[in-house]
Amino acid sequence: MNSSETASAVRSEVESGSHQFMISGYSMTKGIGIKNCISSDVFTIGGYNWIIQFYPDGYNTENKNCISFFLVLKSDVSDVKAQFNFTILQQNGVPSAMSCTAQLSTFKSTSSACYASWGLPKFAKRSEFEASECLKDDVFTVKCIVTITKSLQLTTSYGVTVPPSNLGQHLLRLLQRGDRADVTFVVMGEIFKAHRYILAARSAVFRAELFGCMRKKWADTITIHDIEAPVFRSMLCFIYSDSLPNFEKKYSNDNDKDNDGEYDDMRLMAQNLLAAADRYDLERLKLMCEDYLCKNLNVSMVASTLIVAELHNGNQLKAECLRFMSSPVVFKAVAKTDGFLHLIKSFPSMLKDI
Repeated sequence: MNSSETASAVRSEVESGSHQFMISGYSMTKGIGIKNCISSDVFTIGGYNWIIQFYPDGYNTENKNCISFFLVLKSDVSDVKAQFNFTILQQNGVPSAMSCTAQLSTFKSTSSACYASWGLPKFAKRSEFEASECLKDDVFTVKCIVTITKSLQLTTSYGVTVPPSNLGQHLLRLLQRGDRADVTFVVMGEIFKAHRYILAARSAVFRAELFGCMRKKWADTITIHDIEAPVFRSMLCFIYSDSLPNFEKKYSNDNDKDNDGEYDDMRLMAQNLLAAADRYDLERLKLMCEDYLCKNLNVSMVASTLIVAELHNGNQLKAECLRFMSSPVVFKAVAKTDGFLHLIKSFPSMLKDI
């Protein structure tokens, strides 16, 4: 007797993105009136244009003692299904407890006015917000995460379900075990065993050093002096697995959120890894580090990040650093840091860009 197995499922395709909206001079926004808002620049997520609306005096009379946030669809389309979250960031960029997620909503075209925006009229009591550490020097930042459900598809499968590729995991295991390794790196006294052909396949610089015209200069053991061992280890892991170590920290308790030191360590690692990626022509790794740094700028390290961007042609990162410092209040705080003093000594010509 012949038998067969089939399966069916409804699968939704989703796409997520985020936008940070910095409000400088908060005290000047108070008193603009109920139902009046301040809008962010237009940003794009999921192929649709959006803006954030901030109501400092409340969205309506029922919520006149609250601050309100709304998400508005600016594209001339209809029936966009999206879920969104608003979170006030602490001054160091870490999410605060002031966070709220709206239910899945259907946004209509802006031409129909109705249902073009959805939001959180009771996001937070104004008195609690103003008493929090999130508002400092009359500046605060809200982050909006938008998750768009693009389509629902009914799929029927016949036969075997193929798991996702695990090639990177196997190659990373090969690196960790050192099986058949044929080149050794000594970095700050730490030894790393690797495989010439994998390095050469992933990096044009390694290919030239290990198999090209520079080959005779390189022995089976190579000493590297100007990269720290943890950075070199992370770079090797990327070369073998095409993925980065997880920079994001999971905090065990709320008190840890106030300590930005560990986040600064991760920012420093990303800066150094970007420099190593540029040196060894690992463009994808370089862009991943740029992306992380763009999303995690803070006052204490933005100047040193700008130096890294300038030295290694990180044009997008440089632009984001300059945008971050464009607020007079933020710039005043940045100018007091050691990193800014180093910046103006090393690159005085950059002052005209700031």
